[in-house]
Amino acid sequence: MTFSDLEVVLALASRAHGYARDNILNIWTPGGGTDQKGYSRELAGALLREADVFFDRALVLYLLRSHLKSLQASTWAGVASYYSNYFSALSFIRLNLCSVTHMPGGGLFAVEILSGGNPYFSIRSRTRRLGHTDVWNQYYSTVRDMAWPDSNIVTNLAPTHAALQFREQLYRERINYRPGEGFQEIYLVPPRYRKYLKMEFQDTGLGYIGLTDAGYAETMAIERLRHVAALLRRLKTIRQDKSIEQHAWENRRAIVERYSSTTADIRSATDLLPRTQVSTVG
Repeated sequence: MTFSDLEVVLALASRAHGYARDNILNIWTPGGGTDQKGYSRELAGALLREADVFFDRALVLYLLRSHLKSLQASTWAGVASYYSNYFSALSFIRLNLCSVTHMPGGGLFAVEILSGGNPYFSIRSRTRRLGHTDVWNQYYSTVRDMAWPDSNIVTNLAPTHAALQFREQLYRERINYRPGEGFQEIYLVPPRYRKYLKMEFQDTGLGYIGLTDAGYAETMAIERLRHVAALLRRLKTIRQDKSIEQHAWENRRAIVERYSSTTADIRSATDLLPRTQVSTVG
């Protein structure tokens, strides 16, 4: 999907119709085959609503990581950074009007827009959910296909360098699941812990490759938030549901006020908001 295609669909779709699971049956007919197609403004709006929800989750998790680090829980901060990246990725995928949606009754469906500027969808029955690697592959592909706003940002967010692809996912799996990895900070006295954090998150001046895994995950979390936020701000005036749009940004301002715990986080998170919604926290 191109940026101009997304603009056209946004002007047609309201987010007042629930989530994707509430609108699948606008197109899907039980017994009508495993791959069905149809037009639905409501489904488009539902996917856009989910993009908002995932972005807000990513923002909360990014802000919580600083609080976790202050509690000497840097491993959990790393997990929070990973999931901030992950939910930003899901938000961007939803903004491109794609999803894998689990129905309350047990059905699992892949939803994909077919026609650039029209909410015309393919819905396919699936037998399994997307794994994290599947999500990252879809995200990288979607970022490259939209190619917005420029090639440098696209290269950073969807790296082709083997050492950077899936790096956040591999980091989270290592500290979360591998025996002996992660949670080493709980054995450090506070001065040693502060020194450990300084080493973990220092900028070596060597670019992304030179960052530690923790530093890379945290850096990419704010970069992905900035990317999605810039897209959401750019699309703000095109929305047909102005009251929902206003409430979404007011909610984000409240998130920044509630969860920010450092001056740097306040500044970074406030920069994600439209200029007319600048927060006064701090």
